[in-house]
Amino acid sequence: MRPVFIRKLSRHEKRIIKELLRSINTRLYKRARIIWLSSVKHLKAPKIAEIVDLHLINVRTWINRFNQEGINSLKEKHSPGRPKVITSQQRRQIIGLLKNKPRTFGLPLNNWNLRELAEAAVKQKIVKRISYVYIRKIIAQEGYSYKRSKRWITSPDPQYNLKKNELRKPLGIWTKKLK
Repeated sequence: MRPVFIRKLSRHEKRIIKELLRSINTRLYKRARIIWLSSVKHLKAPKIAEIVDLHLINVRTWINRFNQEGINSLKEKHSPGRPKVITSQQRRQIIGLLKNKPRTFGLPLNNWNLRELAEAAVKQKIVKRISYVYIRKIIAQEGYSYKRSKRWITSPDPQYNLKKNELRKPLGIWTKKLK
């Protein structure tokens, strides 16, 4: 790799770098320190990377940015983040699936589970792909939670206890939380 160096700093830039070295913002401090160590101490990028505990590529990136853009390159830039994965319409359609019984869609289930709901959303072409974890997140954000249902059975039958234990298999429904 070709060594990178900071161009000569102006008085104004040195003053601002010194101020940034007293910053409580860790990112700004590290960036200013990279510039200071390169320009004033004349250290090479690998040594600076070791001192500031950043990867060599990051150190080289900040040095190159500073050389091109000056002091403004060290400041935080607005980053909008990752774009939304699914639209609000797709969310509504997933909740619509949840409100219908799985048998409506040809599934041999009485109630939805997260994996089946994710698969149904893909089969219904609501989304190209979606994880059951993300389905859980959507459902929770929409105010739904899973409530396990209980069976209450009594009988005069002498073999009631044996039959009752056979019936104790998990059953559940999705319900909307009341605010």
